Amino acid sequence: MLSSLNIRHMRAFVAIADHGSFSAAAHYLGLTPPALTATIRQFEDVTGAALFDRTTRTVSLTATGERFLPVARRLIGDFDEALNDLDALSKGIGGTITIAAAPSVLTRILPAVISRFVADHPDARLRLDERNAGEVHEAVARNEADFGLAGEWQAMADIRFSPLFSDRFGVLCRADHRFAVRESLHWAELSGENFVGLGPESGTGVVMAQPGLLGEADSGVDTGIGADKPGQASGAARAVSVLPRPVVETSNTLTLAAMVAEGVGITILPELAARLPDMSGAGGLCFVPLQGPERRRQIGVITRHSKSLSPVARIFLAMVIEQAPHLHLPAALDWYPLPDDLAR
Repeated sequence: MLSSLNIRHMRAFVAIADHGSFSAAAHYLGLTPPALTATIRQFEDVTGAALFDRTTRTVSLTATGERFLPVARRLIGDFDEALNDLDALSKGIGGTITIAAAPSVLTRILPAVISRFVADHPDARLRLDERNAGEVHEAVARNEADFGLAGEWQAMADIRFSPLFSDRFGVLCRADHRFAVRESLHWAELSGENFVGLGPESGTGVVMAQPGLLGEADSGVDTGIGADKPGQASGAARAVSVLPRPVVETSNTLTLAAMVAEGVGITILPELAARLPDMSGAGGLCFVPLQGPERRRQIGVITRHSKSLSPVARIFLAMVIEQAPHLHLPAALDWYPLPDDLAR
C-alpha cells in the first residue's frame, strides 16, 4: 500500500540519485548497502515504478525517477522545515515565515518592519520572495508562501485578497521629457507617445490592459481593479480606447526604468514603485501623477481560506499592519482597515 511509504524512502531515493551509487548513498545515510537496497526495492514494489536503471557498475535514474526527483526533494525540504519550525516553536515563538511580495513592498515597506521583528523574535527566520502579482497569488495557492503582499489578481479558488493600501498611477519619464515639468497629466495626453510597460502577469499590467483610459472620462477616482475602497463603487471611464501598444514589455520594474532612462519611451507605474531609489537615480527620472480619472493600484494581503497562519506568521503580519501606515514613504498611500481575523 502507498501508505506504507514514508520520508525514509524519499531520503534513500534522493541520496542514490545524488551520489550515483548504492554504496556511496548507504555510507552517506549511515545504512548498510543491503538495507538501502531493500528500502528502494520496497519503494519500487509499492509504487509499481522502476526508479533506477542498474548495471554492475552504474546506477542512473529512469524517466520516471527523473520526473519524481524534484517532487521528492520538495517533500524532504517541507518535512525538514516543518520539524525545524516545530522545534523552534517548542522553545518559544520561532519558525520560518515565507512571504511572497511585490518589489515595491519588499523594498519600501517590509525592511523597517523586519528590523523590529527580528529584534523581538531572534528565533524566527524570514524568507522573502520577490514576485509579480500573479506569481504571488500562485505561490500562496501552492503553499509556497505563508502569505503574500501584492496587487489583486484574477479570482482563484481558496485565495482571499484583503486590501491593505492603494497608491496612484503616474507617468515615469526622463527629466528632459516634456512631461517632466507638469504637475499632473491626463490619460488622453499619452496618445502617440512611445510606451514601455509591464506584462500581463503583473498587477499593473492587468490594470493598464483595461479599456477607457485615453478618452473622455467621468470625474472621480478609478482603482482599475475593484472599487476605490472596499464596499464603494469606482468611477468609470466612458471611452473605449486603450494605452499605446508597448514597444518593449518586461516583467521587472527596474528593467522598465532602465528603458525609460535610455529614452526608449515613457511608462506608467504606481507611485510607490516609481519612486524606488534605483529608479529616481536612473538617468534623472520623474514621476508625474495621472488624472482624469485618478486611477489607483490596490495592494493587499493574500491568504488561503483553508489554511490558518502560523503563530509567528500572524505576529509578523500584525506588525506590518500596525507599523506600515506610520512609515515615512515617498508616495501618497491610502490605507484600508483589514478584517479583524487578519488584524489581530
